[in-house]
Amino acid sequence: MGKNNQTLNKRISNRRYPIRICKKPDCSGEFSPSDSRQIYCCEQHRIDFNNDKRKQKEAITILFLKIVKSNEAILKKIRISDYYLKHNGVFKPLLDYEGYNFDFYHKKMINKDTGNEVYVCFGYSIELVDPENQKFVIEKYTEE
Repeated sequence: MGKNNQTLNKRISNRRYPIRICKKPDCSGEFSPSDSRQIYCCEQHRIDFNNDKRKQKEAITILFLKIVKSNEAILKKIRISDYYLKHNGVFKPLLDYEGYNFDFYHKKMINKDTGNEVYVCFGYSIELVDPENQKFVIEKYTEE
């Protein structure tokens, strides 16, 4: 028989490790590890645990994007409204009423002309132009 026709056998250690409890949260099964690094009772539990961990990390990003997209939709709605055009801006109570979340944006900049902070939610930006009356202006935003 040639080398190509031989089947490779997985090498198994003769070492014995103390019995452990599986680290997957919903499994408390005991197992005898075949390697000192093994912390799950089976391959599927390792895969499940890592998939769940990744899903938790992605959930934060998905929530962030959902809120910023909602903010963008609110800015777009207000920007084209008759109210905005009549007042040349928008006041904080209307933004609050619409559910705008001031803590979420995807980019923060400084307006070179006014020195004010500008918060960008994808296609729209918002800038506080009158702090005393809490008046904001909304502009369409494009990357420069």
